[in-house]
Amino acid sequence: MVTPTDRERLQDAIEELDRASSLTRPEVVGRLLSRVDALTDGVEGLEHLLASMPALVDAGLFEGGPWEDPGRLVPSLVGGTLRAGDRTTLMEILSELRMLALAQGQMELKGFSSTRARRFLEETMVRNLDLVFLEEEGRGTDGVESKIVVLMKLLRDRIPIASLKPGLATEIALLCIQRPIVTDRALELLRLVRDHIPIEDRVVVAEGLPDDGQPEWEDPDPDRRLSLYLNAAFTPSEAAQERNADEYRSFLEGADGETLAREVEALGRGMRETGLAIAHHAHLLRRVAGRDDLLAAFLGLSGSGEAELRRHRPFVRELIDRAVQPELARVCHGLGRLLDRGLLSQQPVRIGLERFLTLELHPEVARGIEESRPGCSMSPEAILLADTINVLGQPLGIGQGKNPTCQSARGISLWSRHAPGKLLNMIQTVGRSFDLSMRFEGDLLKASDLGQGLVRDFDHDLDAVSVVLVPHLDRIYNEMMRRAAYRGEDPHKWVNPAMYGHWIPTDFSSAYDYATDSIQDYETFLRTFYATHHPAYNRGHDLAYPNPVGIFLTAISGALVGFHAISILRVREVRGSVRVFLYNPNSEGRQRWHADIRPTVAGHGELPGESSLPFDQFASRLYAFHFNPSDVGEPDRVPDEVLERVKSMARPSWGASYRWAGEGLPGMGGPAATPMGG
Repeated sequence: MVTPTDRERLQDAIEELDRASSLTRPEVVGRLLSRVDALTDGVEGLEHLLASMPALVDAGLFEGGPWEDPGRLVPSLVGGTLRAGDRTTLMEILSELRMLALAQGQMELKGFSSTRARRFLEETMVRNLDLVFLEEEGRGTDGVESKIVVLMKLLRDRIPIASLKPGLATEIALLCIQRPIVTDRALELLRLVRDHIPIEDRVVVAEGLPDDGQPEWEDPDPDRRLSLYLNAAFTPSEAAQERNADEYRSFLEGADGETLAREVEALGRGMRETGLAIAHHAHLLRRVAGRDDLLAAFLGLSGSGEAELRRHRPFVRELIDRAVQPELARVCHGLGRLLDRGLLSQQPVRIGLERFLTLELHPEVARGIEESRPGCSMSPEAILLADTINVLGQPLGIGQGKNPTCQSARGISLWSRHAPGKLLNMIQTVGRSFDLSMRFEGDLLKASDLGQGLVRDFDHDLDAVSVVLVPHLDRIYNEMMRRAAYRGEDPHKWVNPAMYGHWIPTDFSSAYDYATDSIQDYETFLRTFYATHHPAYNRGHDLAYPNPVGIFLTAISGALVGFHAISILRVREVRGSVRVFLYNPNSEGRQRWHADIRPTVAGHGELPGESSLPFDQFASRLYAFHFNPSDVGEPDRVPDEVLERVKSMARPSWGASYRWAGEGLPGMGGPAATPMGG
């Protein structure tokens, strides 16, 4: 209950803020937030704050801080800020109330419409659906979570849950289209939808979408889009819908060939369309492991995949017996993709996987794997084998999680694609010894002898291969960077070839000059990139291997955030526009690089796991790349207007943090950090 005293104290605090100088403002804001704290414990208090929002904004509550410009806020980051506690949580709650006031027309801000505010709140709720239903999930009892529960009650009252369905359908579709190995987020979103959001006219048997040429993420009916994924995840067939996993296994044991064929068709179609698999898929895969025709249909194998299955039938059955378990059903999809790649016919892969069958893990390795799958009854060896199959089958589905280890994730992806035997050997080496060694310029670097890498608090929400390898790769990479740090050039020039192998082109170009902390000869840098990667200026050469490059990662506002390691996979012209197709290891290929630079994961010819951007936009974020001297085409043919267009995107954003050589422009963001990636 909001008392007259509460109202009076808040009004006094707002008036004090309105009178505050820049010197006293931080202290005054602190006192105001102490008044706000109690009001955020109940819906009535939030409603009073909502009504007071115009006065709070006019008094300058958000001025000079990260919430100042609502146009620069990112819905996907709201959840983490709400959970942060103390003043950060309170300011984020107030930020959502400002958005609600704008959405409801209680106030106006120039350049930010009520429609835009409502879209922001809807996307925030979609991206943080777990918070929306905290109370219904039986959570929200501690101080911070109880405040979040109250906020979400208010938002649900003002923004109908049904209005979230289009955004949820798109979010889930675009998550699944990327085909991540770790599908927990998509499955959790679907569970929340199933448990809390009514879906109209849902058909419980997976029938897929009609083949009308329209991508599922663009289907105008959100209920139908959601049904596709809900069916795949929870009711992929009538038999699966009527039975839990154990009952379904018993059902399959007594099923005749015709029944099994129906289940293979239904469950296999759902898995192929979404990349999702549940315990029922694992039971069905184990049941049909001895039937090549049913197994190939279930896994959705291509012609080459079917040939691979026939060629290695006994070994495939052995892998299924060891690795395919209901608790890690995602291996069902990974196994199909591994067979389609024909990897078992590569002797190093076949021998490497055979050695997994007798691998005994070091206790520390086993402990890390168990931490990544809490409560899982599978042995760590079985989990590692399953996710090794996934990594080999889905090289672009590897993510770094919340770890600053883009370099390591990028390496695992590259080795999976181009040196799977080497990758298997690395996994087994670390698995047995809890150690890894690499050479750098003649010296042997042993991870156990090195200091800490970039990771301080390792996030285990990864595939088991990454859990095993990344801590060791991180330390080795960090040591390589340390040894190459003071040569006057970007250390990646030497570190990337040493880290990844002979696939890395021999020459290197960087826009950043270490000696002067400035951007040097940016035009030559751009001309070289266009002349080596753009088909109009590089004599039509294509990339033989992924090119590890560094980008300037910027906030939606364009401000420099840091440096990030990605890989260019290919460059193609799509509907008259040349686009760069890339692998982003940060587990979300849609990560926005700038207000107007947002990679897509679908709709422009992207393969599962790829992102893409128009060439000019990509070039405007680039700071370093490798190239072969013989591949340099015609840099002088790159039009000046193209270079000016790229500069106009670069200079006002990350470029504001640096001095530009020869132009006498001081940096606005202070000394830049050494580009390390991650």
